Amino acid sequence: MATYADVAVLAARKLGYDFSAAPRDAWANAAAEAFPNSPSMRAKGCPQTIFLALCASGAVTGVAATGAVRDSENVRHARDCLTLLEKNPSYVGMEPRELWALITHASGKAYNQQMHVVLGLAKAGLLITARAKQTTI
Repeated sequence: MATYADVAVLAARKLGYDFSAAPRDAWANAAAEAFPNSPSMRAKGCPQTIFLALCASGAVTGVAATGAVRDSENVRHARDCLTLLEKNPSYVGMEPRELWALITHASGKAYNQQMHVVLGLAKAGLLITARAKQTTI
C-alpha cells in the first residue's frame, strides 16, 4: 500500500521533470496515482501542507523557492523538522512517529503523516536542508 512518503517522492519527481508544474498540482496528481480508490486519503491536508511548505522554502530538489506560504502549525513543524535533520542527519533513519515526537516535544498531538513526507523526501535524496536556512518557511 502506498504511503504519503510515496506521494511526496512522486510529486517531487514530477516537479523535477516538468518545471512548469505547480507543487499543488503535482501533489494532487501523485495522490490520485497512489490512492486511486480513496478520496479521503487524496484529500488529507496535513501531508500536503508539509509538502507545499517544503517546496515553497526551496527545500525540495528541483523546485525553486517561492517563499509563498502562510504560517500554520504544519509549516512550523516542517521548519522545525528541517532544522532538526540539519543538526542530526542520522535522524533520517528514524521512524516517522519517533521524529514526530521530537518535533512536537512529545506533546501527544495527533500525528497525521507529516513526517512520512519529510522522511520520504530525505531518503529519496530530494530534501535540501541547507537551503531552508536561506529561505524562511
